[in-house]
Amino acid sequence: MPTLIFLPRVNWVQWRKTSIRKDDGAALGTRRSPQYQHAKRVILVIANIVMASFLVLLFSWWFLNHHFNGQVEAQYTNVAQRALKTTVPPAARQDLQTSHDRWQWAFTDHSRQVWQHFTTDWAKRQERAKLVTELYADKDHYQDGVTSARLNTIDQTLLQEKNSTVYQDQKNRLDTVQVWFQQTTDANAFIQKIYSDYTATKVVPTLQQVAQTKAYYSLIRNRTIADRWRQPVQNLAAAFDKNTSATNAAQSAAEQKALDELKNAPLTQGYTPAQVTISQGGETLAGNSGTNYDSILSNADITATSVLLVDQSAKTAQFLHRSSGHYSTTGDAITLDNLSLSGGQYSVSAMISGGAQGAVVTAPSASDFGQYYAQASAAPSTSPVADSANSNDTSDFNDASTVFWLRNNTDLQNSILLKGQTTIGFIAAGASTLGNMISTSSGYTTIANQITSSTVVYVY
Repeated sequence: MPTLIFLPRVNWVQWRKTSIRKDDGAALGTRRSPQYQHAKRVILVIANIVMASFLVLLFSWWFLNHHFNGQVEAQYTNVAQRALKTTVPPAARQDLQTSHDRWQWAFTDHSRQVWQHFTTDWAKRQERAKLVTELYADKDHYQDGVTSARLNTIDQTLLQEKNSTVYQDQKNRLDTVQVWFQQTTDANAFIQKIYSDYTATKVVPTLQQVAQTKAYYSLIRNRTIADRWRQPVQNLAAAFDKNTSATNAAQSAAEQKALDELKNAPLTQGYTPAQVTISQGGETLAGNSGTNYDSILSNADITATSVLLVDQSAKTAQFLHRSSGHYSTTGDAITLDNLSLSGGQYSVSAMISGGAQGAVVTAPSASDFGQYYAQASAAPSTSPVADSANSNDTSDFNDASTVFWLRNNTDLQNSILLKGQTTIGFIAAGASTLGNMISTSSGYTTIANQITSSTVVYVY
């Protein structure tokens, strides 16, 4: 059966009256309490001050970070690419450093990252600049220790620079050193070869070799390498000058001898009209030659009246005559079949005809070096030719260490013997394969008819 619940009896009328009295009393108490109202106002003021202070601090913190970030980013031309300005003033960097040191405790993670990027980018730029600067010994020379690998590594490192102006400036300075390094490397190799050949063979360098050596030396941009080659280059030039002086002295003596022989001699040849070449200051203005012979021979210190100029590159020979201080051609250029004669000056030692019994002294140390004797009996007792111990069957005069006997080579029994300071050579018909030869089948007769003992042969 259902359960019955009995509730206590409540006097609702009495409860309502009591409740109304309490509410009225509380409202009345509030209106009548000034201390309460004052306390309430104080609390509200304090709350407002705290809120305002918080807002001010929050804004100040935001402004500090925003301002600092703006100052740092102002040092970039492109923040996204991290391309610093071409010039970051020292004062600006100092101000940023001061701000960072003072307020870093209040920086956000973003501000710290912005500062870290700036200091890293600046430091790396300085490192790259230092790498290039350390290549220079002074404004005109590079340091020892520069290598091709080091230059290539720096070249790749410079690509990290995002500012095109700064990159180009550093690249230009690096390229300058690269050019100096290549020039110096080439010069070092060239001078090394020329000087090694000279010291090994004692063969005097040609005018072209001396000129090239001096030109290469002037390109050296490393002080250590320049100091290493200074004396050798001077030695090469001195050897060439000495050889030139000896040749010129022999040439002058031969010219004087020829002049003495021509005095009071009867005229045996008909008159040949002169070939006129109008020159001014050594430059040909009119005539049969466009080559500046004055300049070529002046550089070789040659002033002889008659010169046979032999062009190694064109493989031609040309007779020149000096008049009024200038050279002009006589006749056409002569084509050569073979040219192996070393560059430089040579005097005409002998015109050999039917020299089957002849001999030539090949030892540079002999007092009659380069002398031709038609018969061994014609040689003085002091000559190596007079010593029977020097008899040999060597056909190549370059290999005949003391005396070359023409009986061993029929091609040279009709030839023109040339003499340098330490080298002899021949002009002959045919295309000889020997060294120190001028061979021409079509032009030999022309040369033999025009050349004299006073003619200087210059190979360049």
